[in-house]
Amino acid sequence: MPKARTTPTIAPPGSRFAGAGAEVGTTEPKSPTEAQLASSVSPTVTNGKPTMLPSQVAAAEVAAEAAITATWRSGVTVTALWSINEVRNAWMYVPTVGWRKLYNGRDGSFTALVTLAAQARQTGRPIAFREEADGMVYEIYLW
Repeated sequence: MPKARTTPTIAPPGSRFAGAGAEVGTTEPKSPTEAQLASSVSPTVTNGKPTMLPSQVAAAEVAAEAAITATWRSGVTVTALWSINEVRNAWMYVPTVGWRKLYNGRDGSFTALVTLAAQARQTGRPIAFREEADGMVYEIYLW
């Protein structure tokens, strides 16, 4: 007589997933070094345009962000992605902004955001994205 199937009881190493009531991942990525960023960008995808804003404009944007709940950023590129063996925990790196966590409230939306960020990273195409006051990215538009 075949043995009855049971659900797995052992989680992968380093995983916080322990069952149906698992907590969504909270680990954050480390900032990449200049060498890591340079090696992650293919020379065929660079567009030769400057990506950094003048310091006075960047300072004004930071001050404006503190006053509003949502921020749209457009014309930026994704140069790195990071994930870990935790429930819905993935981040994208935007050079002018830093690491931004992708919304992790639902499986479908999380999968869509990760797919768009990965496609943007792979093709080097600019994106527009919306982040909320909680620091997570809720929308990504890729052309």
